[in-house]
Amino acid sequence: MGLDQHAHLRGTNVDWEKYYNEDDYGDKNNVFVWRKHARLQQFMAKKWAEQNPAVEVDGMLSHLGFNGDQEAPCYLTKEVVEELAEQIKKDFADYPATDGFFWGQQFQEESVKEYKEQDIKFLKFCEQAISENKVVEYWCSW
Repeated sequence: MGLDQHAHLRGTNVDWEKYYNEDDYGDKNNVFVWRKHARLQQFMAKKWAEQNPAVEVDGMLSHLGFNGDQEAPCYLTKEVVEELAEQIKKDFADYPATDGFFWGQQFQEESVKEYKEQDIKFLKFCEQAISENKVVEYWCSW
């Protein structure tokens, strides 16, 4: 149980069970998978809320924001990617997870370091996709 995160090009058909049952998370065939990267989730949850201002998040843990049962992913637009680049440089210092035990908030600083290389690779993937007029989606489940 916990936070599972993934991103890919819109329209990608992925066998998620295969990805989440492996011990080696990361980038495979332009599918990016993270497990309990709490600060990335904080960032994406804020961007999702900005992209979906009319959607009310209800439920017992609604204060944690965006979850995979929402109807739309977070889209990695040019503006989101530009801010993502800044946040990666700053180790997502503007997006600390103050809650979210199942997100791994208790070891969020270690996750930022562990995923730094992957985050940079993801950033470059997003920049390339945008330059080719492709759409990158971010989804999560917790």
